[in-house]
Amino acid sequence: MRTPNAPESFLRHPSSTLLASPGSVRVLRELLASETPLAVRTLADRSRLSAQTVRNTLSGLCRGGIVEELGEGRGRLYRPDVNHPLYLPLGSLFMAEEERFETLVDGIVSALGNLTPSPLGAWIYGAVARGEDGPDSDLELALVAADEEVETPVTRLREMLGPIQEVQRVWISVVGLAPSDVRRLAGKDRWWKTATDPCIPIHGRSPVELADELERPPLPRGLFRG
Repeated sequence: MRTPNAPESFLRHPSSTLLASPGSVRVLRELLASETPLAVRTLADRSRLSAQTVRNTLSGLCRGGIVEELGEGRGRLYRPDVNHPLYLPLGSLFMAEEERFETLVDGIVSALGNLTPSPLGAWIYGAVARGEDGPDSDLELALVAADEEVETPVTRLREMLGPIQEVQRVWISVVGLAPSDVRRLAGKDRWWKTATDPCIPIHGRSPVELADELERPPLPRGLFRG
């Protein structure tokens, strides 16, 4: 992305500077979410940035007045300036993005709960689970049906997810698995590994629990009957 040629007033448009880079956004998000001042190393771990990038970013945020520095040397800490006029609006912005994702997941969970019979499990995997998705990425969802008939619950779920996708401006890609698919893939297949580690379980049993449970031989009928 090219840097704009013409300068812009900081007083009139401070967000152009304060939120000018992904690093600034990530550091500021962590500071606004924290109840205590944070050190550079902590910010680097939470934002997944290098310590030097965090230091450079903090320098700009401090100059902009939205972040203040506490202490000196290795004990130096950083916190947002709660008296800055943009403190609450910026906090509301970051809260809104968190609430959007929670609303999206809640909508998917609600749709899964309306399937009959209830799926054995469902989880988010892929780029979203890894935190590597971009603007054009799908939200990848795996669903394990209650029986070997997979197409019906997958089709029904896709229908129910239509309005959610439209409102949240996201495409949800659903992969359906039968119990036999889990038995066949778990622990051996490359796709299964990428689709379960990492993942975000949102319904029923987790992939690990499902694989363990479905690998056990079923108990003989009437075993405990007198």
